[in-house]
Amino acid sequence: MTAIKNKTDRLNLASCVIALHGLGYTEDFLPLNGNTFVCLQNNQNFAIDDLYIRVIDRGFDTITRSYKYIHTIDTPNGEKGLLIADAACSPTSLAN
Repeated sequence: MTAIKNKTDRLNLASCVIALHGLGYTEDFLPLNGNTFVCLQNNQNFAIDDLYIRVIDRGFDTITRSYKYIHTIDTPNGEKGLLIADAACSPTSLAN
C-alpha cells in the first residue's frame, strides 16, 4: 500500500506542476530572506508585500524523499511562477 501511495503522491506532484505550467505559472521563485523573493529566470527581486502567494497542493518529492508544498506566485508586472518549498509559505512564516 505504501508503494501505491508514494506513486500517487509523485504523480500528483508532477501533474500539479505540469497543470500549473499550462496555466502560465512558468517562472521559478525562491525566498532570499524574510521579505524578498527572486525569480530565477530573470534574477528580478520582489518584496513579499508585492506578491500574491497561494498554497496549491502538497506532494512527495522522490529526490529529497520529503513532502513539498506547491505555491503559485503572481507578481505586479504579470509574471506568474511557482515556489516549491518544505513548508507552507506565508508572510508570517517567512518573517521568522
